[in-house]
Amino acid sequence: MADALSGVAAVLTGKPVKSTGGVTRAPIGTPLPTDATTRLNAAFVPQGLISDDGVTRTTDASDDKIKAWGGQVVKVVRSDFSVSYKFSYLEAASAVTLKSIVGEENVTITPPEEGKHNGKVAIKFNAKPAPRATYTLEMLDENTFIREVIPIGQISVSGDVQFVHSAVIKYEVTIEALPDSSDNNAYEYQDTVLPEKLASTKLALGV
Repeated sequence: MADALSGVAAVLTGKPVKSTGGVTRAPIGTPLPTDATTRLNAAFVPQGLISDDGVTRTTDASDDKIKAWGGQVVKVVRSDFSVSYKFSYLEAASAVTLKSIVGEENVTITPPEEGKHNGKVAIKFNAKPAPRATYTLEMLDENTFIREVIPIGQISVSGDVQFVHSAVIKYEVTIEALPDSSDNNAYEYQDTVLPEKLASTKLALGV
């Protein structure tokens, strides 16, 4: 059976399906997609703008070689395995962004009050980790949809936050993809649609 794509057609970029919806988040237990073109459950919330560094997926695997007397390798055992995703949130004043980073209980939003202010945000930074959640990455290259699904993700702030006049405030985070009930840390789906079906597929996805 021939590959769906080959040669230059199989060379893909990881462009977000839309600028504000490349990363989504939902409570654990939300029904998960099993392809790249099924519309996400309404519980998935777009996480806003991500920096132009995009998202980096890191797979870390460590194997130990077991040797017999005489020095020959007789078995290779995996001692460590992890999958993580790193990216930077750009919307430092977004309630969605802040609640994802530090947890909803650590973010207080005061709505605008006419004649007084246009809204207030109070954030508490402490040792409590943000609750685990489910995440997806939504990407599109020409007529190939790419979706990464992280069933159980633990987010943490992984870099410095700089406050300077010459750059935007951004939060660099790492999502550790924890194993699900099938012992899988993450899933990737690629769906290549017919060019004439691209517009209708995007419409069905809500993008």
